[in-house]
Amino acid sequence: MKVELETLSEEGLERRDYRNFLSISIDGKSVFRVIDGEPEDANLDRDFNDCWKITDLMEASFLAGQRGETFELEIVEVDEP
Repeated sequence: MKVELETLSEEGLERRDYRNFLSISIDGKSVFRVIDGEPEDANLDRDFNDCWKITDLMEASFLAGQRGETFELEIVEVDEP
């Protein structure tokens, strides 16, 4: 299982007024994305709705470990989301 975590670089953070994002892909497929948006949208039903998927992602990782799959984590910083 290859997990890629993507977030903003320092330059990207400065450019976006320190509003960050977090994106997770597993084996090249996007499975999780949250972003700092407008304050009125900063809740679990809008900007952070993918948080509801956390237990599914935990289970997928656990099952991959049971199957003996390797776990590879890559952290990528980008200038634009």
